[in-house]
Amino acid sequence: MLVACSSESSAPPPTGTATRLPTPTAVDLGPPQPEVERIVDHIRVLSDEIGTRVAGSPQQDATVEYARELLEGWGYVVEVQDFTAEGADLQRYATVTVDEPRQLEMIAVGMFDSPSGRVRALLIDAGTGQPEDFPVDAAGAIVLIQRLDVPFLDMATRALEAGAGGVIIANREPGRFPGILDPPVDIITVAIDQADGEALRELLAAGQVEVEVNVRETVTGRNVIARPESGVCRTMSGGHYDSVPWSPGAYDNASGSAIVLELARAAASAGLSDHCFMLWGGEEGGLLGSRFLVSALTEAELDVLEGVFNYDAAAGPGAPQLIGGTALANRARELADGLGQDAVVTVLQQNSGSDHVAFLEKGIAALMLTAPDAGTLHTPSDTFDNLITASLQPIADLGFAILQSFDSP
Repeated sequence: MLVACSSESSAPPPTGTATRLPTPTAVDLGPPQPEVERIVDHIRVLSDEIGTRVAGSPQQDATVEYARELLEGWGYVVEVQDFTAEGADLQRYATVTVDEPRQLEMIAVGMFDSPSGRVRALLIDAGTGQPEDFPVDAAGAIVLIQRLDVPFLDMATRALEAGAGGVIIANREPGRFPGILDPPVDIITVAIDQADGEALRELLAAGQVEVEVNVRETVTGRNVIARPESGVCRTMSGGHYDSVPWSPGAYDNASGSAIVLELARAAASAGLSDHCFMLWGGEEGGLLGSRFLVSALTEAELDVLEGVFNYDAAAGPGAPQLIGGTALANRARELADGLGQDAVVTVLQQNSGSDHVAFLEKGIAALMLTAPDAGTLHTPSDTFDNLITASLQPIADLGFAILQSFDSP
């Protein structure tokens, strides 16, 4: 299930701006029920076109703008809520930047238990990280190491002993990867994609290359909140849009985000009232976006809020799974029975978490709707091409039935 730390983050007051557009009259909202083709297309855009959506990254901002434009077009009042996301649990968002001889900016993964910070220096090829691969002029440089069979700890230790200022480890296969230095080594160490490593070596073959490595533990996260014209949220339906930095996150969680967007469209088309829709950032860093949103809710908002529905990792084989508050789970299971679905009420695996937990912690009724993992969770294989779509329509239909049930007398 969904691995996320529960560390708290200090957060400033909410700093979002709401944008109000007239309720569209000429816009075709489409059919008044969710359609799987639309969901799949959102997943394709998020995971394939935008790609890895780490908190604080340009891809985060691209996702926010994509969702904002859609939601405003459907007549919602949209707020983008910024918050400070901090801590090593952000999966160590890092970048590697080259200005000359040509500009490159690569998303990297900071190794766990290496320090955060920024270092800029000449890049030197250190082969596969064997002792004999380190050149005599490595002092103060950033070394590029090709991942093969040397342990990460040995790579970082040898680089530190050689006086290097940083380490970039290129993967031996496509995709980025996480790693840990145990025990910790006091040198900035990051991992990059195989193709990015090849690009750096190509530049080195042509002459000197200066690179900057920046490992951040504090970034600006962003939530997208869509309210109806009334401004009232009797329910909240949401999902986190961020991914771990070594994965495009089609299953986790472009799938849940896409269902939320399609529910928002279908609800607007059907004229359902007082339902809000949101995409949370920073879930992979410890439910940071949802916890910040909960902290910003007013007493008046809490008084009218009847339930929160969290869509996370919602594409997979098998029946929908319902996790969270018993009353909402039972309500959802009854609705699933009426739809001919075999929804399963279950619990999160130990040491796992997802955004509904942030609401349950504050005594707010909340439910998670998810699907079984097909083995791609938090891996580079979590791509659009590997997506299993079987559960998308059932979960979207169930989510829509839940919203309709709150509109029924």
